[in-house]
Amino acid sequence: MPSVEEISRVVASAVAPGAAEADRLARFPRAAMAALSRKGVLALTASRRLGGGGHGLAEAARVVEVVARSCASTATVLRSHFAAVAVLEAHADQSVRAELAGGRHLSTLALSDAAPGSRLLAPDGVASAHGGVVDLAGRKTGVVAAGEADSYVWSSRPAGGRGAATLWFVPGHAPGLFVPASVGGLGLRASAATTVCADPVQLPENTVLGRDGDGADVVLDLALPWFLGLGAAVALGLAETAIERVAAVDSGAAQADLARMRLRASAVRVLAADAFATSSWDPAHALPRFFHLWLSAGEAVTAITEVALRLCSAYPGDSVVERCFRDARAHCALEPTVDTVVDLAARASGAAVPRELHVAR
Repeated sequence: MPSVEEISRVVASAVAPGAAEADRLARFPRAAMAALSRKGVLALTASRRLGGGGHGLAEAARVVEVVARSCASTATVLRSHFAAVAVLEAHADQSVRAELAGGRHLSTLALSDAAPGSRLLAPDGVASAHGGVVDLAGRKTGVVAAGEADSYVWSSRPAGGRGAATLWFVPGHAPGLFVPASVGGLGLRASAATTVCADPVQLPENTVLGRDGDGADVVLDLALPWFLGLGAAVALGLAETAIERVAAVDSGAAQADLARMRLRASAVRVLAADAFATSSWDPAHALPRFFHLWLSAGEAVTAITEVALRLCSAYPGDSVVERCFRDARAHCALEPTVDTVVDLAARASGAAVPRELHVAR
């Protein structure tokens, strides 16, 4: 597997040069993803026994942060891919896992229903089983790499009626799967985050990931820690880029602001190290730490990029800082949003989460 230094070189040669143009055109970064795939990045966390890298969340976070410093959209695609791989490595069949290990397969999460008031762990989409086949019907919103991914980890109501949710492996080419034309949006424009519709999609029953009705537990145990932890890595990448831009243009008058920005980023790193370590040696108790990490990371990146935009306002046309500012807010708005995480954290602790943990938007 490539070192962080090797990945940094790929980022410098294949990701950074096209980042601004991909953002401007809201164009999925296919060339950047292809270069990362050739370097083995997509297989970074896949089974070592099957030929993948076998690395964990901490290593994936380092890669995601390096990519996010140049292109947060590309890093967001990797974030969703690695979170999906965490589920697929535990529950997909060996042929799927072998594709992941080969580094040629891009997966993504499709967990958030488009219906107003829907809940992450209790989807509205239906699954109807008949004769060994399942019909999936529903609409997912904010799906990263929509129309570009080779597969989706898709949630629905249980086919058997018991439990809150069931997860399915849905091939990207499955008949009945539709991706409406999307517009760029406010930020993360190149991540191809949009709605995906199943109208319906027919799958073999054995494409279920885990047991029917256990999807909520799989999301909480596997997908969510990776998604939140890697979300913090994207936030750190954006924050560090903003800090570097301020340091490059500042004449010395804003040293106190720079110090505060760096302290905020360092505090997130401390929380990340704690969450990643806990997920390794005590995974059953790690989720609350990931809740805290993501809330703190979201708060930090919005504050840091806001200060950076203010400090760089004397240098009009700094598109990098402007993009960091937009992407930070779009990043916090992706499902599961900060508000969703606050609700999950409150339910897990049995108490209300203090309002100061909400990210100001």
